[in-house]
Amino acid sequence: MFQPDMKAFYDANGYLVVKDVFQPLELTDINQRVEEIIANSTEAPEGVSISREGDTVKDKTSAAAQNTSIRAMAFLVRFDPLFRNFAKQSKLLELVRGLIGPRIKIFRDQMLLKPPGGQAKPLHQDQSYFRVQPQGDLVTAWIALDEATTDNGCMCYVPTSHKHDIFEIEPDPDRPVHHVPKTNGLSLPEPVACPVPAGSIIFHHGCTLHNSEDNNTHTWRKALILHFSTSEAKSEREQLNEEVSLEID
Repeated sequence: MFQPDMKAFYDANGYLVVKDVFQPLELTDINQRVEEIIANSTEAPEGVSISREGDTVKDKTSAAAQNTSIRAMAFLVRFDPLFRNFAKQSKLLELVRGLIGPRIKIFRDQMLLKPPGGQAKPLHQDQSYFRVQPQGDLVTAWIALDEATTDNGCMCYVPTSHKHDIFEIEPDPDRPVHHVPKTNGLSLPEPVACPVPAGSIIFHHGCTLHNSEDNNTHTWRKALILHFSTSEAKSEREQLNEEVSLEID
C-alpha cells in the first residue's frame, strides 16, 4: 500500500491523505463500541478519560457549559483490546513505517468526536502538547470512522507549516483548554480542507498546523486518532512517556 511518492508529499506538505484504507465492515465493531460509550459513558473501560463539549468553556455558568455531549476520549488503545487490535493492523503500520521509519510505538491515542452542532477545534500543532523529540519522529494518523465533510468539521491543514518548528502558544481566552499558536506575522498558506470517506486516514507531522470547523449537521463526525512515534523518541514531559499507549517494536 505504501508508495515512495506518499513520503515525498508528506515531507513537502506536512500531511498526507490516504483514502479508503479500511472498508465499512472493518469499522463496524469500533463504531459499535463508540456508540455504546456515547450512550452510556460507564461502558468505557477503566482508565479511559472522557471530556465533554461543555468542558472547553471558560464561563461555567453559560448555556454552552451545560452541553454534556461527549467530545473526546483518550487511552482506548491502552485499555481496550478491541482498539488495541485495530491499531496493530499491518496495513496501518506499513503506512506509518513508510513515513517515520521501521521501529514505532503508539505514543498517544484519542477519539475525537463532533456531536451534532459540535464546536470547532482551533488551529494548533500536536507537538505543542506532546513535545516529542526528535520533532520529526511524531506522526498523527487521523482515521475517519464516519465520512468527514466540510459541513460536519473535516480536517484542515496549513501546507508546509511543519517547517517552522514549534510555535510559542498563548491560552485561548474563551476556551482555555485550547491554545493559540503565536505565528508572529509569518506568511503561511491558507488551510486546505480535506474531506474524506469513512475508512480513510490522514497523516500529519507533529508540527503541522491544523484545525476543524463546527459540525453543522444533525449527525456525528467520529475519528480515531493515533499519535505514532519512533520507538526511541521521548517527550520532554516525562509523564507523557509514562503513559505511552502501545509499544509495538
